[in-house]
Amino acid sequence: MTGGPGRQARLRAEYASLYPGLEPGVWVDANELAEQMLTQHLLRPSPGFMLSSRLLPEDHFDFRGGEPAGRPRIARTRGSDPAA
Repeated sequence: MTGGPGRQARLRAEYASLYPGLEPGVWVDANELAEQMLTQHLLRPSPGFMLSSRLLPEDHFDFRGGEPAGRPRIARTRGSDPAA
């Protein structure tokens, strides 16, 4: 790990009504936010809302920082695998 800031996300203002309790425009840790969103959905499912392949849809959230795009770090499982 690099020790730098991880991936961050912020809710876009036009989607604030879909995420009660989440302040739009504020940068937060994306992993923590995704966990929070999944927990809320599991405890109190919202009628008419289905989880997609992403907990934080790119059209609802802005993102910054984190690992560069490409193969996930966890994909390297053997010492003989080439580094990403």
